[in-house]
Amino acid sequence: MPSTIMLTAALTLTLALGLSACGDDRAPTLTQKTLTFTERETDNFGFTDNAPKTKIGDEGPERLSNGDAFTFSGDLLDGSGKDRGELDTSCAVTRPGGFDEAHLQCTATATVPAGTLTLARGGRVFAGADPRGAVLGGTGAYAGATGDFTEGEESAGRTPYTFHLWLPGR
Repeated sequence: MPSTIMLTAALTLTLALGLSACGDDRAPTLTQKTLTFTERETDNFGFTDNAPKTKIGDEGPERLSNGDAFTFSGDLLDGSGKDRGELDTSCAVTRPGGFDEAHLQCTATATVPAGTLTLARGGRVFAGADPRGAVLGGTGAYAGATGDFTEGEESAGRTPYTFHLWLPGR
């Protein structure tokens, strides 16, 4: 019994010291930043067809199966049309189906002025049903970034992107 009391006292003291070591009651500061770019399609596209194999039509694969993979990249343009970076993406099929029905898990790196952003998006990516994804982190000026992004509707080989970022206090 005395050892239980001593253990409880030691844990209580450790917790109290840990909380007082934080010593700062201020909430962490976050800065909000929005970046907008337009992706210009390139011919950088790859498709790995996992069994069962599919026919490739004019619009791409007719049916996707688990384990199929896509890789593609595009150029990121600013509002004046100047090349400001690139978007490199890889996707794996996680639920089979037609192009618009299949579920994918995609990760990407957006290389933008002053750093990079690490991105993720899942679900029916090619169906256009939910054009949102997560910003998981970043480097350079975007170290510690979190937030989300929205992909706009593609037109003439161009797709708008808006990144809503929260950055640690700077």
